[in-house]
Amino acid sequence: MSGHRHKDLLNGPIVPTLTSMTIPTVFGIVAILMFNLVDTYFIGLIGTQELAAVSFTFPVSNVLMNISMGIGIGTAIHISSRIGRGDISEARRTAAHALTLALTIAIPIGIIGNLTIDPLFRLMGANDHSIDLIREYMSLWYGGFFLLVVPMVGNSVIRATGDTRTPSIVMAIAGLVNGIMDPLLIFGIGPFPELGIRGAAIATLIAWALSASAVLVVLVHRRKLMRFSDILGRKREHWASILRVALPATATNLMTPLAAAVLTAMVARHGHHAVAGFGVGTRIEALALVVIIALSSALTPFVGQNFGARNGQRIREAVRMVLAFAFFWELGIAVLLYLTGDWVARVFSDEPATHSAIVWYLILVPISYGFQSLVILSCSTLNALQLPLFGTLISVIRLFLLTVPLAWLGSSQFGFTGLFGGIALANLIAGVGTVVWLSRQLPRLSQNAAPA
Repeated sequence: MSGHRHKDLLNGPIVPTLTSMTIPTVFGIVAILMFNLVDTYFIGLIGTQELAAVSFTFPVSNVLMNISMGIGIGTAIHISSRIGRGDISEARRTAAHALTLALTIAIPIGIIGNLTIDPLFRLMGANDHSIDLIREYMSLWYGGFFLLVVPMVGNSVIRATGDTRTPSIVMAIAGLVNGIMDPLLIFGIGPFPELGIRGAAIATLIAWALSASAVLVVLVHRRKLMRFSDILGRKREHWASILRVALPATATNLMTPLAAAVLTAMVARHGHHAVAGFGVGTRIEALALVVIIALSSALTPFVGQNFGARNGQRIREAVRMVLAFAFFWELGIAVLLYLTGDWVARVFSDEPATHSAIVWYLILVPISYGFQSLVILSCSTLNALQLPLFGTLISVIRLFLLTVPLAWLGSSQFGFTGLFGGIALANLIAGVGTVVWLSRQLPRLSQNAAPA
């Protein structure tokens, strides 16, 4: 396990260190999101019904991805803290046991998911035709879910050492493969069969399998971050340590897709055009927040290692810088989306009703991205301080005490445009409240909380 990188996290200048970790992650995430947008684009070419059906799956697939991310967060925090203390052997054992934990959770989830496709998506408001299309896509997606958890958790192990370049390369290659295979399998180009939305699911599984193989090669052979012999050792202690952070962190991550499922059901009352517009808008939102997500990924090992080394002042300085940058960056993104919203909407749909829904989303919701980013980064900081329950509470307040009620109120009064406005108002209130609270509590939390 390389030693120079974690010394940078503990002693190097804060801004250059976080920048050097964030930039590679940005490129990796952009590659994934751009090819997801390509996926959405090609499915939109099939028809609005297909686009609406796949839009129904976004919240559900995000739930499962966030379960993987939660395990990865617990793993990264546990490993980064050990690296900060200098206990490298313990970090290696944790990596091996984290992968076995992830697979133990993922395989049953995939089975249960396949058995509950119809009732779940009917509850979300899908009609009979949409259910048939959803089943074509999600039956394959659920079946390959176990392939997703390996690169998700494995990349978290690598990032915990301070190396964000290698996971980004793996993500970029997987995104490229997915983007290439999508049109070939969706439309049956060349020797490939025309599979429609099933082709999109198969392309995703191919990309997952490739990235899982690549991550294992890096972990075991190239970086020596994990040994298969450690898998046979005592797992209970490491599983418990990972889950102490992973369960609340997963709950925090799950708040967003669970709330999105509720919001999707609300949007469905305004017709499939509104659902399609909402689905496109949320995909663009993911791209708009990519720098924040990358910065969050860099902040977690930075805070985790410095927490293990008891560098409280360094943590506070980094968090202040990161929050200020994130807020003003997202203000710029909001202006850009306001100016280009009509053009972006036409890329995805020429139907007037769907186009209008996309435009209104891009006008109303992005003005709150700066405040949303404050919440995201604050929760990442709390996770790295091994206080994930605080992050869970913040997410519950933002999404279920603010977003859902305000979106419902806006929807009932002003239709789907009011729903979008309610989302923006909730982000604003939550962002301001979170930063005020964190600024008062961080000196105590970063100095006094004890590593597990």
